[in-house]
This record gives sequence, structure tokens and C-alpha cells, in this order.
Amino acid sequence: MEVAVKKNYAETLEQYQIEVRQCVMDGVRQAREGKTKDFNTVCDRLEKKYTNAKV
Repeated sequence: MEVAVKKNYAETLEQYQIEVRQCVMDGVRQAREGKTKDFNTVCDRLEKKYTNAKV
């Protein structure tokens, strides 16, 4: 049972990491396309959003 819980946790954590990376890459893409005023604004928004996100 404990092994199954750890495996599920590891899979969930990996999925969240993938989602966060994708959000960061979306922010970088938006900055490069000029869809945001400032790259630092994008980074600040992402940091604020994910700093205290429940994992």
C-alpha cells in the first residue's frame, strides 16, 4: 500500500512539474511575441501564481 501511495505521489508531482514548465514556456513565448509589456512582469505573475500553489 505504501509503495502505491509513493508511486501515485511521484506521478502527481511529475505531472504538476510538467504543467508548471508549460506555463513558464507559454509566458516566455508570449513575451517573445510581444503580447506582454515586460518579461519581468510575466515572470512575476508566474512566480506569484505558483509560489504557494498546492502540490
